[in-house]
Amino acid sequence: MGRRALMVSYFLQSHCEADLMSAADRCELAIADEVARELAAAQRDGARFKRWFAGGRIAGLAILVGSEVDQTYQDLTPPTTLRGKGERASIALAVHDPSFVLVANDRNAMWLALAELHHPRERMIGVPVFLRRLHVDAGLPTTTLDAVIDTYQGRRPTWWAPWRASLPA
Repeated sequence: MGRRALMVSYFLQSHCEADLMSAADRCELAIADEVARELAAAQRDGARFKRWFAGGRIAGLAILVGSEVDQTYQDLTPPTTLRGKGERASIALAVHDPSFVLVANDRNAMWLALAELHHPRERMIGVPVFLRRLHVDAGLPTTTLDAVIDTYQGRRPTWWAPWRASLPA
């Protein structure tokens, strides 16, 4: 399915980051370095993220200054705000690498991504779809599905309840 930029914060909030790291052994996962910086600076879970991310099974993706990716990132990032830099970095990386599938939940980031991701195939998915794919592709435990979806603040898709009910406890 290609590399996936992902929603690490949901796994941190639900204390399921070890399961995400295990999934990374079976699925190629990556986050933009800007996302890693934001997570490391978070007051609540920053220290835990740093220890966890040092495990190194999830790739950190740098944006090289002066590259085409950097130009896209600069074009996407308004000069007046620090908010959303991680999302914009993730979008810029995905714009230039058609193997990326962007996992997004932020409404503004999703609108930006819909406008920018022009390569063929599905390029952006939401958190519930990401969880389902990690369960199917990497054996993410059902207890983790439940814990992470409970931290997710969006509407659950119509397929979630019947799909989840079909899985063993």
